[in-house]
This record gives sequence, structure tokens and C-alpha cells, in this order.
Amino acid sequence: MSLRTRLMIVGGVLGGLLGVSAAYLYMRSVSIEVDEEGRERLPAIQPGKALAVGLGVLTVLRQIAGMEQPSEGGRGRGRKR
Repeated sequence: MSLRTRLMIVGGVLGGLLGVSAAYLYMRSVSIEVDEEGRERLPAIQPGKALAVGLGVLTVLRQIAGMEQPSEGGRGRGRKR
């Protein structure tokens, strides 16, 4: 199995676990509403909060994508000589 395949599998599993954890935490933080027909439903998410979460996720993905790029000066985080 190639390195790329293993990395994709590990990333997929970690992403799935992160998604399930986020759903679990969200379900614990909101009250479930029951309508007239007895169906459970979640309250509507405010657009501003959804946008903030989406931008946060994009920021994390951008940081992960930029991990390979060296910092200024090309010497990493060490002190400059």
C-alpha cells in the first residue's frame, strides 16, 4: 500500500471521528424540539454562527495545507544567524 493511500485512509478515519464528535457535542448543547406530530427536530442554526464555524474550518484546512511551506528566511523556527 502506498504512502498516499495510507495517508488518505488515516485522514478519512480521523475526519469521520471528528465529524461524529462534533455532531455529538452539538446534540448535547442544544435542546431537541418536538413538533405537533411527535417528530424530533433541532432548532435552526443562526447563519452568523454557521458562517463562523465554516470560516474556522477553512482556516484549519489552510494551515494544514501550509505545513510544508518553510517560514520566512527558510530556516524554520530556529534563531537567525
